Amino acid sequence: MWLRPFTNTHARGLPLPLRDLRLAVGFFAGCLILYVLGGPRVMGGDLPVWQAVLPVLVLCTATAFRSTVPLVAVAVGTLTVGVQMAAGGGLGPLLVYTDLLYAAALYGAPWLCRVLQVGTVAATLAATVALVLLGDRSEGVTTGVLIALVLISPVWTAVLIRNHKERADAERQRAAQIDRLAELDRKTVLQTERTRMARELHDLVANHLSAIAIHSSAVLSLTEAQRAKDGTAGEDPVLQALSVIRENSVQGLAEMRRMVVLLRSDRGVADDWDRPQLNALGALVEQARPAADAAALTLHTDLPETFPEVSSVIEVTAYRIVQEALTNVLKHASAGRVRICCEAGAEQLTISVDSPLARPDGRARQRPVEQLMTGAGAGLAGMSERAALVGGSFDAGPDRTAPGRWRVRAVLPLAQNP
Repeated sequence: MWLRPFTNTHARGLPLPLRDLRLAVGFFAGCLILYVLGGPRVMGGDLPVWQAVLPVLVLCTATAFRSTVPLVAVAVGTLTVGVQMAAGGGLGPLLVYTDLLYAAALYGAPWLCRVLQVGTVAATLAATVALVLLGDRSEGVTTGVLIALVLISPVWTAVLIRNHKERADAERQRAAQIDRLAELDRKTVLQTERTRMARELHDLVANHLSAIAIHSSAVLSLTEAQRAKDGTAGEDPVLQALSVIRENSVQGLAEMRRMVVLLRSDRGVADDWDRPQLNALGALVEQARPAADAAALTLHTDLPETFPEVSSVIEVTAYRIVQEALTNVLKHASAGRVRICCEAGAEQLTISVDSPLARPDGRARQRPVEQLMTGAGAGLAGMSERAALVGGSFDAGPDRTAPGRWRVRAVLPLAQNP
């Protein structure tokens, strides 16, 4: 515990770094090689072998802790080199000590780095001045330069590397902060735009749907009351049409309100939102039957009993494509048979809706065939975009295998890429 203020904060709590241990072993082996090649003077004058090797062993042991406890390592190294130099000096211990100074300035606390900068410069100047005053001037200056190489060079080299690392860390933190701010700005802009869209939907479209639902309900109530008063019985096509208008406007208003809530929320589609499901396609077709009967259209479905488990995005896409295709059929198709087919395979979901082509001399609410064949409306463009967003394909146009038929076909992949 008492060593905690003197340890390297980046290495605190870590085991002994393997690289420092390897470096210590390498220094010790190198000094032994110098002793063998250069003789006893290289290691410390004419001292006995054990006295010459002992300081190197202590310094190499301190090297093994150079990055974990740099202050203790450099203190032990300074004391050992001081005693060794007083006993005669040697090249090997000085080489190991320069690495201890370098490591202390690089891995030590900021205050230790500043102390080493000032201390090494002061010690070099003091030693140079003392040598010049007490001995030969030329020899004193030369010795001072050598002392500067041993003390100042490793410390200032470590300072340069340390400053570079600190600047790099600061730039990384600044870049990360800029990324966070940019993401916050993006989310803010996105939420603002979603809120604006929700406001426009609520103020414009939802109000119109509410007016349609209210007025159709009022007309139905008055008409039914009048028919009951007159005693009129039987089905009235006008009442049926008004019932369909009211039902669809109420459902559209409910979906519009859910969309407004979703847009105002900062949660994604995967949250608690009432999404359309594949199992609801049958109910969707049944809901469209009254309008289809009024337009002399016969709806036939070919849907699987159970759909496979697919992502919510695929479910919404498939449901909306079928819904839009049925809407286009009710708006534009001629009287006849309409087939809604959905095939679920192992890797893809195939949706097809084929219907009779509209005739130029058909009902006034229908568009001519030439206009349908040459231009795609917003509904076809929306279905194509939905299929493309999930990696599927979409095709709409006259059926070449069945003249006089219009076919909408979408193929959606069941496996979504992450």
